[in-house]
Amino acid sequence: MELHDFQFFTLETLIIQTIILVLILWVLNRFIFKPYLSYLDKESEKRKKLENDYNNIEKLNKEAQEQKENLLSEARKQSEEIRKSWVDLAKKESQSIKEKAENEAKLIKESALTEIQTERQTMLNDVKWESVDLILKFNAKLFDKEQVNKDFVEKELSSLKKYRVY
Repeated sequence: MELHDFQFFTLETLIIQTIILVLILWVLNRFIFKPYLSYLDKESEKRKKLENDYNNIEKLNKEAQEQKENLLSEARKQSEEIRKSWVDLAKKESQSIKEKAENEAKLIKESALTEIQTERQTMLNDVKWESVDLILKFNAKLFDKEQVNKDFVEKELSSLKKYRVY
């Protein structure tokens, strides 16, 4: 056996093998590597887009949550202000009603006191007139002197005239 019998590589085989390798690489590149790399690029872009969308959704969700909390706190503040204003208004109104009732009660009381005083004075004057009348009749029966009775009556009448209410 000679050494050239064991030669696996000859120039012809080497050229043919190189051509076959180039053809295989070209076919692999054309039909497998490029489409697969293109597919991987598209999937990578989709994944990045999904990640961005997810991050944007999280940001939007956080913003919406903050807006919701702000709106709720503002609504609570406004409702508390409205409640306070209604309480204040109710207090003022009740105070006003109370003052009006007190004033009316005071006027009624003063009017009643005035009426009672007038009625009392009228009754007192009537009693005095009746007393004078009875005394005069009694004097007229006891004493026959009309001059004494007349002086007494005129004196009493003048003192009673200033109290008489008609």
